[in-house]
Amino acid sequence: MKDRNSRTAPRMIAVMLIAFVLLSLIALPARAQSGALTIATNAPVNLEPALGSNDPELLFNRAIYDYLLDVTPDNAIAPNLATSYTISDDGLVYTFELAQGVTFHDGAAFTSSDVVYTFERLKTLESPALGLLSGGAFTVEAVDDDTVTFTLESPNADFLYGIGGRLAYILSEDIATPNVLAEGDHPYANFAGTGPFVLTEFLPGERAVFTANVDYFKPESVQLATITHVYIEDPLAQIQALTSGAADFIFKIPVTQLPALEGVDGITVLNKATNIHPVIRIRTAEGFRGEDPRIRQALKLGVNREELNELAIDGLGVVGNNDPIGPIYGDFYERIPDTYDPAAACALILEATGEERISFDFYAVDALGYPDLAVIMQQQWQDACIDVELLVRPEGVYYGDNEWLDVELGLTGWSSRAIPQQYLVEAYITGAPYNESNFSDAELDALAAQAAATTDPAARATIYKQIAHIFADRGPIIVPYFAPVLGAITNRVQGLDMNPVPGLTDLRGVSVSD
Repeated sequence: MKDRNSRTAPRMIAVMLIAFVLLSLIALPARAQSGALTIATNAPVNLEPALGSNDPELLFNRAIYDYLLDVTPDNAIAPNLATSYTISDDGLVYTFELAQGVTFHDGAAFTSSDVVYTFERLKTLESPALGLLSGGAFTVEAVDDDTVTFTLESPNADFLYGIGGRLAYILSEDIATPNVLAEGDHPYANFAGTGPFVLTEFLPGERAVFTANVDYFKPESVQLATITHVYIEDPLAQIQALTSGAADFIFKIPVTQLPALEGVDGITVLNKATNIHPVIRIRTAEGFRGEDPRIRQALKLGVNREELNELAIDGLGVVGNNDPIGPIYGDFYERIPDTYDPAAACALILEATGEERISFDFYAVDALGYPDLAVIMQQQWQDACIDVELLVRPEGVYYGDNEWLDVELGLTGWSSRAIPQQYLVEAYITGAPYNESNFSDAELDALAAQAAATTDPAARATIYKQIAHIFADRGPIIVPYFAPVLGAITNRVQGLDMNPVPGLTDLRGVSVSD
């Protein structure tokens, strides 16, 4: 193992000389952090950095860890722990220069060895982060303390988005069990990142407190003294916390709860267009009824998407079809007119089963008003010869116990992604980690691989439009609408730009007034 707290003598001398010169030229005081921000949110379920992908988990880890590259709310790539990068002419070798003088919260120096450890660990844990990282088909090497290279087996147009992906937090190679509470006097020793805040209190299911990292490598960016997460599962109770002043920021507000915030002094509602969408999917594995494309089509024909958008979210969304790639992706989106035809659905069910009606248990997660959507769908399907018994599951149970990956017919919430390729590699190609429908289609797999290697936007748009027609013709999902993400802040909060994935909201630069 390398010496974590020292570098070569010449480098130390150089650093000291540079620091001396800078201090002799300017003597500006460091910005003093002040103010406390309180966020009311659901409790995190899986804090493993390589795996925990729901908003409360992302919000928690975003506070204490950094990425090599940041993906901004408008999906641009920005430097962070990596200050610059180059790509070889053949698109196979990525070389990153790292920020110097960065330390983890326990004082250990950040070097290229930590980058190697982080990305090798993603492979070991088979993290969903690998979807944009060539499926793990890369080698990563520390050239020196401040330089790291990734060598790919084939070009990957999205590799930089994988480097800055939501689960690619840079971890210390000295910590074998990140985010595991420790015994003794230092219970948070395993939560040491390089990030802007340090975990100073954590009561699972109750609250977490983060304190400004006084040694952060971008000191001018941290303005808050503390951030507190208060864990409240009920959306209405979160709103009450906001309006009473007990919280400053909430997110993913169900549309049905918006009236509780209308006209409230001192509250600003945040509305951001996203690719957030509910997915209604049926398992297509052998032995399940969704194996038959006629059953999949019957489910699609039995829903009126215009009505779902109007009744479930007051028409605030954009009507979807059967494709996870929505209109925020511009030319990558293919709008395919949907057909609502209950009689045709009944005919397909009779043809496929020999029975006049079909019945399912229909699982829905209790989040973002999805139970209301499920009730409307239940009513629509009745006219399409489909009977469902609705089973609403708490978010922590549905996702935490991986129930959503096992049920035959389910409704799952999907958050926004920086690029559309993420949906394909996470959920729809054969063997994808979140392939809840067990969908396997050789043509879609080939097109997704082709898109991954295609850098020309027009050519890529053509590929994604071909994929849209696969979803329409034989895909296992219904996407009724693409919804905005709704949040709210008190007017004492300044500088908060809610990310389309709210858990990835960058709280550096946020301040609060008294």
